[in-house]
Amino acid sequence: MRIMVINPNTSESMTEHIRTELTKIKRGDTELNVVCAEKGPLTIESSYDRSLAVPELLKLVQKANKEKYDGVIINGFGDPGLESAREISDILIMGIEETVLHIASMLGAQFSILTPVRNLIPNKYQEVRHYKLEQWLASVRTTAMAVTEVDADPDKAKSRVMEAAKLAVEEDGAEVVIMGCAAMLGYAAEVSQSLGVTVLDPTATTLKITEGMIDAGIVHSKRGLFAFPPEKEYK
Repeated sequence: MRIMVINPNTSESMTEHIRTELTKIKRGDTELNVVCAEKGPLTIESSYDRSLAVPELLKLVQKANKEKYDGVIINGFGDPGLESAREISDILIMGIEETVLHIASMLGAQFSILTPVRNLIPNKYQEVRHYKLEQWLASVRTTAMAVTEVDADPDKAKSRVMEAAKLAVEEDGAEVVIMGCAAMLGYAAEVSQSLGVTVLDPTATTLKITEGMIDAGIVHSKRGLFAFPPEKEYK
Protein backbone atom coordinates (compact mmCIF):
# COMPACT_ATOMS: atom_id res chain seq x y z
CA MET A 1 0.00 0.00 0.00
CA ARG A 2 1.05 3.60 -0.62
CA ILE A 3 0.43 6.31 1.99
CA MET A 4 1.29 10.00 1.69
CA VAL A 5 1.97 11.70 5.02
CA ILE A 6 1.62 15.47 4.73
CA ASN A 7 3.38 17.72 7.19
CA PRO A 8 1.27 20.87 6.63
CA ASN A 9 4.04 23.26 7.67
CA THR A 10 7.25 23.98 5.73
CA SER A 11 9.78 22.68 8.28
CA GLU A 12 12.18 20.28 6.53
CA SER A 13 13.73 19.19 9.85
CA MET A 14 10.34 18.28 11.32
CA THR A 15 9.43 16.44 8.12
CA GLU A 16 12.62 14.41 8.32
CA HIS A 17 11.94 13.61 11.99
CA ILE A 18 8.46 12.35 11.06
CA ARG A 19 9.90 10.28 8.18
CA THR A 20 12.54 8.69 10.43
CA GLU A 21 10.14 7.76 13.23
CA LEU A 22 7.40 6.40 10.96
CA THR A 23 9.86 4.30 8.97
CA LYS A 24 10.62 2.43 12.20
CA ILE A 25 7.01 1.32 12.72
CA LYS A 26 5.47 1.04 9.26
CA ARG A 27 4.57 -2.34 7.85
CA GLY A 28 7.04 -3.93 5.47
CA ASP A 29 4.61 -3.63 2.56
CA THR A 30 3.76 0.02 3.26
CA GLU A 31 5.37 2.61 0.99
CA LEU A 32 5.50 5.94 2.83
CA ASN A 33 6.02 9.30 1.18
CA VAL A 34 6.45 11.95 3.89
CA VAL A 35 6.22 15.43 2.41
CA CYS A 36 5.77 19.02 3.53
CA ALA A 37 4.29 22.10 1.95
CA GLU A 38 6.50 24.24 -0.27
CA LYS A 39 4.77 27.45 0.84
CA GLY A 40 3.14 28.50 4.09
CA PRO A 41 4.02 28.84 7.77
CA LEU A 42 7.18 27.26 9.18
CA THR A 43 5.08 25.96 12.07
CA ILE A 44 1.36 25.96 12.87
CA GLU A 45 0.75 27.70 16.18
CA SER A 46 -2.46 29.66 15.57
CA SER A 47 -5.70 29.58 13.60
CA TYR A 48 -4.10 32.07 11.20
CA ASP A 49 -1.20 29.69 10.57
CA ARG A 50 -3.63 26.85 10.02
CA SER A 51 -5.59 28.81 7.41
CA LEU A 52 -2.42 29.75 5.53
CA ALA A 53 -1.36 26.09 5.41
CA VAL A 54 -4.54 24.72 3.85
CA PRO A 55 -4.17 25.77 0.15
CA GLU A 56 -0.79 24.03 -0.28
CA LEU A 57 -2.01 21.04 1.71
CA LEU A 58 -4.96 20.61 -0.66
CA LYS A 59 -2.62 20.64 -3.66
CA LEU A 60 -0.74 17.71 -2.11
CA VAL A 61 -4.03 15.86 -1.51
CA GLN A 62 -4.90 16.33 -5.20
CA LYS A 63 -1.45 15.03 -6.14
CA ALA A 64 -1.95 11.92 -3.98
CA ASN A 65 -5.27 11.24 -5.73
CA LYS A 66 -3.77 11.65 -9.21
CA GLU A 67 -0.85 9.38 -8.35
CA LYS A 68 -3.17 6.67 -7.01
CA TYR A 69 -2.08 6.59 -3.39
CA ASP A 70 -4.21 4.43 -1.11
CA GLY A 71 -4.46 7.02 1.65
CA VAL A 72 -3.28 10.36 3.02
CA ILE A 73 -2.48 11.36 6.59
CA ILE A 74 -2.66 15.07 7.41
CA ASN A 75 0.03 15.22 10.05
CA GLY A 76 -0.89 18.41 11.87
CA PHE A 77 -2.52 18.29 15.30
CA GLY A 78 -5.60 20.41 14.74
CA ASP A 79 -6.41 18.63 11.45
CA PRO A 80 -5.99 21.63 9.11
CA GLY A 81 -8.08 21.29 5.96
CA LEU A 82 -9.38 17.83 6.88
CA GLU A 83 -12.99 18.25 5.75
CA SER A 84 -11.97 20.11 2.59
CA ALA A 85 -9.45 17.40 1.76
CA ARG A 86 -12.11 14.71 2.09
CA GLU A 87 -14.41 16.64 -0.23
CA ILE A 88 -11.87 16.60 -3.07
CA SER A 89 -10.61 13.06 -2.51
CA ASP A 90 -11.61 9.57 -3.58
CA ILE A 91 -8.98 8.01 -1.32
CA LEU A 92 -8.89 7.74 2.46
CA ILE A 93 -7.93 10.98 4.25
CA MET A 94 -7.01 10.77 7.93
CA GLY A 95 -6.38 13.55 10.46
CA ILE A 96 -4.11 12.75 13.38
CA GLU A 97 -6.12 14.69 15.96
CA GLU A 98 -9.52 13.24 15.05
CA THR A 99 -8.07 9.72 15.03
CA VAL A 100 -6.17 9.90 18.30
CA LEU A 101 -9.01 11.59 20.22
CA HIS A 102 -11.40 8.79 19.32
CA ILE A 103 -8.84 6.12 20.18
CA ALA A 104 -8.09 7.84 23.51
CA SER A 105 -11.79 7.81 24.43
CA MET A 106 -11.72 4.01 24.11
CA LEU A 107 -8.72 3.48 26.40
CA GLY A 108 -9.58 5.21 29.66
CA ALA A 109 -12.15 7.26 31.53
CA GLN A 110 -10.37 10.58 30.84
CA PHE A 111 -7.61 11.85 28.58
CA SER A 112 -5.39 14.93 28.66
CA ILE A 113 -3.76 16.69 25.72
CA LEU A 114 -0.26 18.16 25.86
CA THR A 115 0.19 21.17 23.59
CA PRO A 116 3.41 23.13 23.09
CA VAL A 117 2.24 26.74 23.20
CA ARG A 118 -0.09 28.24 25.77
CA ASN A 119 -2.27 30.18 23.33
CA LEU A 120 -3.40 26.89 21.74
CA ILE A 121 -5.07 25.64 24.93
CA PRO A 122 -8.49 27.17 24.05
CA ASN A 123 -8.22 25.71 20.53
CA LYS A 124 -7.79 22.21 21.93
CA TYR A 125 -10.96 22.55 24.02
CA GLN A 126 -12.83 23.77 20.92
CA GLU A 127 -11.52 20.88 18.82
CA VAL A 128 -12.50 18.26 21.40
CA ARG A 129 -16.02 19.77 21.50
CA HIS A 130 -16.11 19.68 17.69
CA TYR A 131 -15.55 15.92 17.80
CA LYS A 132 -18.13 15.60 20.62
CA LEU A 133 -15.64 14.01 23.02
CA GLU A 134 -15.60 16.65 25.76
CA GLN A 135 -16.93 14.19 28.37
CA TRP A 136 -13.61 12.34 28.15
CA LEU A 137 -11.37 15.43 28.40
CA ALA A 138 -9.58 15.81 31.74
CA SER A 139 -7.39 18.77 30.80
CA VAL A 140 -5.12 20.47 28.30
CA ARG A 141 -1.60 21.06 29.57
CA THR A 142 1.20 23.03 27.91
CA THR A 143 4.94 22.51 27.70
CA ALA A 144 5.30 26.28 27.13
CA MET A 145 7.68 25.83 24.20
CA ALA A 146 7.44 27.04 20.62
CA VAL A 147 7.08 24.24 18.08
CA THR A 148 10.47 25.14 16.55
CA GLU A 149 12.01 24.83 20.02
CA VAL A 150 10.45 21.39 20.53
CA ASP A 151 11.92 20.31 17.20
CA ALA A 152 15.35 21.80 17.87
CA ASP A 153 15.84 20.76 21.52
CA PRO A 154 14.37 17.27 22.06
CA ASP A 155 16.00 16.80 25.47
CA LYS A 156 14.40 19.96 26.87
CA ALA A 157 11.13 19.08 25.16
CA LYS A 158 11.07 15.58 26.69
CA SER A 159 11.67 17.06 30.14
CA ARG A 160 8.82 19.56 29.71
CA VAL A 161 6.54 16.84 28.31
CA MET A 162 7.24 14.63 31.30
CA GLU A 163 6.46 17.46 33.72
CA ALA A 164 3.20 18.38 31.99
CA ALA A 165 2.11 14.74 31.66
CA LYS A 166 2.79 14.10 35.35
CA LEU A 167 0.55 17.04 36.31
CA ALA A 168 -2.17 15.79 33.96
CA VAL A 169 -2.11 12.37 35.61
CA GLU A 170 -1.65 13.36 39.26
CA GLU A 171 -3.71 16.56 39.40
CA ASP A 172 -6.25 16.20 36.57
CA GLY A 173 -6.98 12.48 36.77
CA ALA A 174 -5.91 11.64 33.21
CA GLU A 175 -5.71 7.93 32.43
CA VAL A 176 -4.58 8.55 28.86
CA VAL A 177 -2.16 11.27 27.72
CA ILE A 178 -2.02 12.55 24.13
CA MET A 179 1.14 14.10 22.66
CA GLY A 180 -0.61 17.05 21.00
CA CYS A 181 2.11 18.07 18.56
CA ALA A 182 3.73 16.23 15.65
CA ALA A 183 7.14 17.43 16.86
CA MET A 184 6.69 15.24 19.98
CA LEU A 185 6.75 12.08 17.86
CA GLY A 186 8.78 9.36 19.57
CA TYR A 187 8.24 10.48 23.19
CA ALA A 188 5.20 8.36 24.06
CA ALA A 189 6.84 5.10 25.16
CA GLU A 190 9.21 6.77 27.63
CA VAL A 191 6.47 8.89 29.19
CA SER A 192 4.12 5.90 29.42
CA GLN A 193 6.74 3.76 31.16
CA SER A 194 7.60 6.52 33.62
CA LEU A 195 4.01 7.43 34.60
CA GLY A 196 2.29 4.07 34.23
CA VAL A 197 -0.49 5.36 31.97
CA THR A 198 -1.32 4.97 28.30
CA VAL A 199 0.39 7.65 26.21
CA LEU A 200 -0.61 8.10 22.58
CA ASP A 201 1.43 9.56 19.78
CA PRO A 202 -1.09 10.86 17.22
CA THR A 203 1.16 10.32 14.20
CA ALA A 204 2.14 6.76 15.05
CA THR A 205 -1.39 5.84 16.11
CA THR A 206 -2.89 7.24 12.91
CA LEU A 207 -0.42 5.43 10.68
CA LYS A 208 -1.35 2.05 12.16
CA ILE A 209 -5.10 2.79 12.01
CA THR A 210 -4.72 3.96 8.40
CA GLU A 211 -2.91 0.80 7.37
CA GLY A 212 -5.74 -1.27 8.84
CA MET A 213 -8.48 0.80 7.22
CA ILE A 214 -6.85 0.55 3.80
CA ASP A 215 -6.58 -3.22 4.24
CA ALA A 216 -10.30 -3.33 5.08
CA GLY A 217 -11.21 -1.20 2.06
CA ILE A 218 -12.71 1.58 4.19
CA VAL A 219 -12.98 5.13 2.87
CA HIS A 220 -15.06 8.16 3.81
CA SER A 221 -18.53 8.40 2.27
CA LYS A 222 -18.97 10.67 -0.72
CA ARG A 223 -22.67 11.17 -0.05
CA GLY A 224 -23.54 14.30 1.92
CA LEU A 225 -20.83 15.73 4.18
CA PHE A 226 -17.84 14.82 2.01
CA ALA A 227 -19.48 14.99 -1.44
CA PHE A 228 -17.40 16.53 -4.20
CA PRO A 229 -17.80 20.33 -4.43
CA PRO A 230 -20.04 21.59 -7.25
CA GLU A 231 -18.14 22.27 -10.45
CA LYS A 232 -17.57 25.98 -11.00
CA GLU A 233 -15.03 28.47 -12.20
CA TYR A 234 -12.42 29.54 -9.65
CA LYS A 235 -10.37 32.71 -10.10
